[in-house]
Amino acid sequence: MALRLVFVVAFCVMTVGAAGFAKEIEPLAWPLYGGGLAVTLATGVALKRRSQRETAAAAAGSASLGALVAEVRAIQADVAEIQAGRTDDAALLAQLEALLARCSVLGQRNEEFLRTLGFEAYVRVWDGFATAERLIARAWSMTADGFAAQGREELPRAHAALARAVR
Repeated sequence: MALRLVFVVAFCVMTVGAAGFAKEIEPLAWPLYGGGLAVTLATGVALKRRSQRETAAAAAGSASLGALVAEVRAIQADVAEIQAGRTDDAALLAQLEALLARCSVLGQRNEEFLRTLGFEAYVRVWDGFATAERLIARAWSMTADGFAAQGREELPRAHAALARAVR
């Protein structure tokens, strides 16, 4: 808050200094303008860096190993729920489609997780998740093609792959 106040005051001082440049330059025009400009630039850079640090800290929290494992466990619970349910083929297809959308959202963050977690921790979780995602997509495809029984057979394998990812 204080940094923003300094930024605004410095900008105002710079503006007052700039107003002194008329046909006859006021004696304090250059010092006010130069000082205001320098402080405005310095506080602007400081505000930008602070914003970048805050954004990076927030992103690191959501891309932590705990956050990844929690999301994979939630997907694993969804797979278990679908496995346990005895729904018709259309409902199964809808459930698998929603699950694939959730996997896709997590999958779009793979590079973020890799950068944040490092290669070893990333691969330890991502290997099982990626395998499960392919198996879920396979189950969806089989169900969409009219082979729901075969699609259901892929779900225990997907659950096992997710269990491997979070152990």
